[in-house]
Amino acid sequence: MPEQNPNTRVASFEKQGKLLVLPLSGGSRKLARALSNETSLKILETLGKKSMSAGDLSEALDIRLNTLKYNLDALKESGLISVQQVKWSRKGRKIKVYAAVDQLIVLVPGKKADPSSVLRILKSCPAS
Repeated sequence: MPEQNPNTRVASFEKQGKLLVLPLSGGSRKLARALSNETSLKILETLGKKSMSAGDLSEALDIRLNTLKYNLDALKESGLISVQQVKWSRKGRKIKVYAAVDQLIVLVPGKKADPSSVLRILKSCPAS
């Protein structure tokens, strides 16, 4: 299969709403806080492989449910995960199934993070 042009890939991410450019300030603080937490990183890594409910995550990672809930809320608020599906248990309880968000995130130091200038820079970078 021929290698895809990195410029096409980056432009495609922007068109699909999968490119998020954040200045190092307000909104990026939640993201940085979530990524600096070891439990959140384990959750994010696991959800990157497979969508799971809180109960399944708790069991897979051997984390107490209340600790897991705190971290899931932080990851959801920072935009790193989302509720992919809602199912119902046999007892009639709502079960949320979480998944990692497919999004390229760029943190930009400085007050102005202009997505178009960041996109130009990303397009000029060679593919790794």
